[in-house]
Amino acid sequence: MHSEFVTALFAWVTAHPGWMSAFIFFSAAAESLTIIGVIIPGALVMFSLGALIGLGHVEFWSAYWWSALGAVVGDAVSFWIGRVFHQGIRRVWPFTTHPEMITRSEEFFRKHGGKGVLFGRFFGPVRGTIPTVAGMMDMSWRSFMIANVVSAILWAPAYLIPGMAFGASLEIASRVAGRLVVLILIVAVVLWLTAWLVKHLVRLFQAHATDWVQRFYAWSQGRRFIGPISASLLDPARGELRGLATLAMLLLGSVVLISLSLNAAGKHLPSGLDQSLYHFFQELRTPWADALMVFTAALGDFWVILPLSLVVFCWLIWQQRPVAAWHWLAALGFGMATNLLFKLLLPVSSPTEAAQGMMGYSFPSSHATLNTLVFGFLGVLIARGVPIARRWMVYLGAAFLIVPIAFARLYLGMHWLTDTLAGLCLGLIWVTVLGVAYNSHATAVPVRWRGLLAYSAIGLLGAGLIHVSLHYRADLERYQPRPVMRTQARDYWLREGWRQLPQQRMDFRGNRRQDFVLQWAGTREDLKKRLRETGWEAAPPPNLRSVLLWLSPQVELRELPVLPQIHDGSEDDLTMVYYINEPNTRWVLRFWDINLRLKDEGQPIWVGSVSQQKLEPRMSLFTLAVDDPQTRAPADLLAPAWEGLRTRMVRGSNPNERITLIVD
Repeated sequence: MHSEFVTALFAWVTAHPGWMSAFIFFSAAAESLTIIGVIIPGALVMFSLGALIGLGHVEFWSAYWWSALGAVVGDAVSFWIGRVFHQGIRRVWPFTTHPEMITRSEEFFRKHGGKGVLFGRFFGPVRGTIPTVAGMMDMSWRSFMIANVVSAILWAPAYLIPGMAFGASLEIASRVAGRLVVLILIVAVVLWLTAWLVKHLVRLFQAHATDWVQRFYAWSQGRRFIGPISASLLDPARGELRGLATLAMLLLGSVVLISLSLNAAGKHLPSGLDQSLYHFFQELRTPWADALMVFTAALGDFWVILPLSLVVFCWLIWQQRPVAAWHWLAALGFGMATNLLFKLLLPVSSPTEAAQGMMGYSFPSSHATLNTLVFGFLGVLIARGVPIARRWMVYLGAAFLIVPIAFARLYLGMHWLTDTLAGLCLGLIWVTVLGVAYNSHATAVPVRWRGLLAYSAIGLLGAGLIHVSLHYRADLERYQPRPVMRTQARDYWLREGWRQLPQQRMDFRGNRRQDFVLQWAGTREDLKKRLRETGWEAAPPPNLRSVLLWLSPQVELRELPVLPQIHDGSEDDLTMVYYINEPNTRWVLRFWDINLRLKDEGQPIWVGSVSQQKLEPRMSLFTLAVDDPQTRAPADLLAPAWEGLRTRMVRGSNPNERITLIVD
């Protein structure tokens, strides 16, 4: 119900340009206000607006001028607030808890003067406060408004154009498969949420961690069980081995007891949510995404993690950092313990047959736990040598390894959501405990983070590339859903079996995208040979040069590639084109092998679609080759290719289209 309301609201807003203009204006103005702008992710708002332009839902010049005007008004109001309230701004939230926001903008303004207003609009850390600081420091209205207007005129396209390119690429992708667009959006949202959470949680922890640790240490002293553990972890004069060992046993024991209790209560994996998400991702499967996800998942395999761990350990020993080295071993030891213990005591079945031939799985996911431990604690070691203000970037880099690897394994059906989340949480808890203990016992001289980062990056890339080069094709094949091969007798297929074959290309959620007007029984080589003899050519494949030609406003249709399309998760197996007298028009013929064979001959039965493709310029920036699936092919276009073969014309589910059955 909620999604239907949002869809209807979006459709209504885009259908009323006046309301859309007002929305753009107020969004840009709010993003520029001194306090609201600190909270609103302005770059994301403008990027999304640019994506709508690229998708054709919003007109560029209208969005450009309204967003620029909103930015001018928002900055002007922020400047007026600074002129009126001056230093009183420091007593308003969020500047009371984060005074560095004002201090940073003051330093920026003193360094650049009036140009700071112009540059500050493009500089994230001072974006929301530089106009207010300019007012606080009594900059003249005339000088401010000149810089304000000029920066707004430059700022709007700087943020809109990347979104426009993204939107245009989404439209290109949507012509290939709607499910690919959905997957791109899901990945973008997951990465954005990861970045937002890491940035805010790290800043929250940095602001309060010292106070929290001191309070906990003071509270725990004198308590029989907790006191020795906290002293072991937090007192630099004591060894932390006892405390870490005790906490590790408690943590692992708690997980085992909880899991066994759930099993005893009859709450086994997979849950309804696990199954729903698994089937949802299986609906999103495309060959392009499969290739990327298999590569991403491989970066978290044991044969990549182990060499990386050895490289880091050897580097720490070489640099004479024994405290860091043994904490690193504590992270790896905990990961190995979870791998053995959980697979022995808490095994779970893999969601798909892709796991056949591999080691068993467990709850929580020992794979997710080990990846979180290795990349997470590596982030802890590196971050200790980085200035506090930039440490969140280190943790974000670690998260951008952990989360995509976990997501890729979910997408490929290698884990359930529940055991993945449990593994991530377990690893994060142990990384936090280790990080606190390490920072309490490490020497004053931190690890040389640049060297550690360089060697760990080399180790990860080297081990990853070797592992992928050796096992990528086998993994890609292993994780593919296994299709069920069906058979039909020739006479039955010609008589009525053709009705059981797909008659429309099915996209994400089963939407009907295009009619299949051909069913061919024979080999791929025979089909390709007959088409070539009647004037059809192999379709131009997508490559770097042809894809870049989309950015040219003047290009010939013959130079543009024919993008593959997806039916039921599979790319078209054969694509041919036919050029007619019109230079900007061509016919595109696509065939899919649908895993159906003639019972006696064993020949495959293919389904095919025919569409007309034309050049379509966009905003004088792009040139796309756009399919028009509603255009009906003339009768003499394909008839010569079937000469001498047995054909039958039938009327399918679409009364306006006829299906041609062809067999030797």
